[in-house]
Amino acid sequence: MNKKGENTRWQRLWSWLKRPLALGIPIGMFLLVLVGTSFQAMMVVSNQNEFCFSCHLTMDTIVQEYQASSHFGDGENIPATCSDCHVPHPFIDKMIVKTIALKDVYHMIAGTITKENFEEHRPAMAESVWKAFKKNDSANCRHCHQGENFDLAKQPQRARLNHEKIEARGETCIDCHQGLTHKRIVVR
Repeated sequence: MNKKGENTRWQRLWSWLKRPLALGIPIGMFLLVLVGTSFQAMMVVSNQNEFCFSCHLTMDTIVQEYQASSHFGDGENIPATCSDCHVPHPFIDKMIVKTIALKDVYHMIAGTITKENFEEHRPAMAESVWKAFKKNDSANCRHCHQGENFDLAKQPQRARLNHEKIEARGETCIDCHQGLTHKRIVVR
């Protein structure tokens, strides 16, 4: 190729690079994919039990209580993870809970909540979780406990009778099942 042809090619390339949209769109798309992928990776990582255990294991007995519960799984039943119970499944609700949870991380980093004072903060935190379950009609419980996983005919008579009347009494799962996975906390 002659020198004039090379100059023309470089001039076309340079004129293309000088147009903001021509360069901005591919870079913007790349950044969008990068941010989206990073965001999704953080959602996956922060929904793993290991992520939750990284703080709770050193703070209190919550992990041990969970591991001793039926929700931990026994090799026969499918375990429920921390996020199955504590993180809503719809996207917007999940983002709200994840954002609110940042305050807990802040308090742990700032030293407001420590291993030594965790038990004094625990009733207020438990009550907050119970109120959320009550407000959303225990949506996270119902996400798993439906259909074959909630067959009334397979339940003991007392449980079956209570579950049949739960709606009429204006109750939800958390009204009877506080303390199922974590010890029951007395809130004053």
